[in-house]
Amino acid sequence: MKRFYAKIIFCSLLLVSCGRTINPTKQLERIPDIFPDYAGVTIPYNIAPMNFQLNKADSLDTQLIISAGTTSFQIKGDKGDFEIPMKQWKKLMDQQKGKDVTFTVCYKDGKEWVSYQPFTMHVVADKIDPWLAYRLIPPGYGIWNAMGIYQRCLENFTEKPIMENRLTEYNCMNCHTFQNGNPNKMAFHIRGRHGGSVLIENQKISKIVPQMPEGLKGIAYPHWHPTHDYITFASDQVAQSFYANHYNRIEVYDTRSDVVVYDTKTGVAHTAPYMSDPGAWETFPAFSADGKTLYWSAADTVPSPYPIHYNNAHFSVFKTSFDPETCTFGEKKDTLLYASDNTSFAYPRESPDGRWMVYNQYDYGYFPINHQEGDMHIMDMKTGESRPMDEVNTEHAESYHTWSRNSRWLVYSSRRMDGLFVRAYFTYVDENGHCGKPFVMPQRHPKHFYDNQFNSYNIPEFITGEVKVNAHKIAKTVW
Repeated sequence: MKRFYAKIIFCSLLLVSCGRTINPTKQLERIPDIFPDYAGVTIPYNIAPMNFQLNKADSLDTQLIISAGTTSFQIKGDKGDFEIPMKQWKKLMDQQKGKDVTFTVCYKDGKEWVSYQPFTMHVVADKIDPWLAYRLIPPGYGIWNAMGIYQRCLENFTEKPIMENRLTEYNCMNCHTFQNGNPNKMAFHIRGRHGGSVLIENQKISKIVPQMPEGLKGIAYPHWHPTHDYITFASDQVAQSFYANHYNRIEVYDTRSDVVVYDTKTGVAHTAPYMSDPGAWETFPAFSADGKTLYWSAADTVPSPYPIHYNNAHFSVFKTSFDPETCTFGEKKDTLLYASDNTSFAYPRESPDGRWMVYNQYDYGYFPINHQEGDMHIMDMKTGESRPMDEVNTEHAESYHTWSRNSRWLVYSSRRMDGLFVRAYFTYVDENGHCGKPFVMPQRHPKHFYDNQFNSYNIPEFITGEVKVNAHKIAKTVW
């Protein structure tokens, strides 16, 4: 009898999971209007189910047919919301590496089932890093009473906090960085009361109190060396201006800024004269993929008051050699990207294989997340040739970006969805530097989620695993 009842339960669950099967008798000559727009995207085989919503389907009876090779299954929509079962999705992804998966959206018209033109997603065997770290912050700029740094498993829909500011009297926290995506080596910054930078190494938590070069104080905008225990920072004093009538709502700028490299073992921060020039603002440093070059952006200072002359600050990208064995810099700096009267450059990030560099270009200043004209460009490090990434750029701001460990996936911040909130988007970069159609981070119910998510995704960073540090221990360290 136990076996009999077990079979009944199993069959019931099977019916519930599979649902009905329909056979459309009519096909429209257009693809469906869906959110997010996943038609034609390239996806990694280990990504979470690419659930989507058929728009304007509140009163429709809907069905989704997913097919690939000899495999086919159907999903009943909930007012056009299609939630793909995790187990079936994972099995399909493993099966379709290097191939396409076809999606056919259907709806019932009277007694007849009608289908849209099918669309595809291309599955690649290049794995995406399984976790993503980011800050969630309201877009109001002046209020941060509820914010934190979070992590999301990209292989499912799990999201967990790394640190929330409710544990540190609701101050601002930002600027997290990892060593080569290692979740056991992390640093981030806290502003205001209890301010300072936090260093996390294999569950050991400490507060960074650097011995700074003479005349410098304060650190922000970190980037961890790929192989050694160094973190490069901007030593700056940050300010903001708000505009009543401008296509960019806010301008973030420095009243002073220099670049240092902090040795986490000795506690000493190092610099060079050309990285700490009092007549220039140096900011947003980053190491090369092999750790032997240091990049940063810099501009000549402009007359005070800055808010009046903000559009005269144009940042070039410079570089110098760096010896990680001795923590010493080259004798001089070289110019990688030279700014003009209407261009600025920032965020140079090499792919881990050293082949490509992605950077931001915009009209002025150095803080591209607030510049609607900001776009991303890609440079071939073999030839030095650059081009705009037309596959991903929009009329809205595209800004912060990081690479996956295999140099095939790029995550970046974009306001492309609505021009206001920053979302995390992904694009596939092939061996020739060509980018696939970008897609927003998958959610279990994406339409409901993004309509009700009133925070921006700030500084998306790939990580190779879950950060398991205790947030309360971090709070005790910074108090």
